[in-house]
Amino acid sequence: MNIGITGHRDIIVTKELKQDIEKLFIKLLFLKQEVVLLSPLADGADRFVANIYLDVFKDKAKLIVPMPFHKERYLEDFDIKFQKEFLEYIKIADEVFEVENIQECNYKSVGVYVADKSDILLALWDGTFNGKSGGTGDIVNYARSIGKEVVHILCKRTI
Repeated sequence: MNIGITGHRDIIVTKELKQDIEKLFIKLLFLKQEVVLLSPLADGADRFVANIYLDVFKDKAKLIVPMPFHKERYLEDFDIKFQKEFLEYIKIADEVFEVENIQECNYKSVGVYVADKSDILLALWDGTFNGKSGGTGDIVNYARSIGKEVVHILCKRTI
């Protein structure tokens, strides 16, 4: 089973948010099937969920990292402190690759890829549609339009 992640970079991390995601992953762990996480590992929701996933699944974890750009270019989008964290994650990833930009927006292309390849799209989202191509709302709309199961976990943002 493939679980994709989409979400805001500026989520407010709470104990309840972490517990909600842990509960979901623990349920999936007991299904006794392989659960793969597809995460571009952007700041915020992507890495927050990846960290919980790796903690719950431990040696059964399989992390796939589709990126909107090649690694060097993608790193330019992160603050210095998050660059090191990103590099640590891709060292343990099972697969890391750049997604072809077919949506006229690299972030939308990677979001569409994650939605297409997911059985369940986990959305850490405030529920607003800001009209940004490749934003969380855009990817949630896309996933729903193609009949994907979307698990929406409402979260607040720092902005």
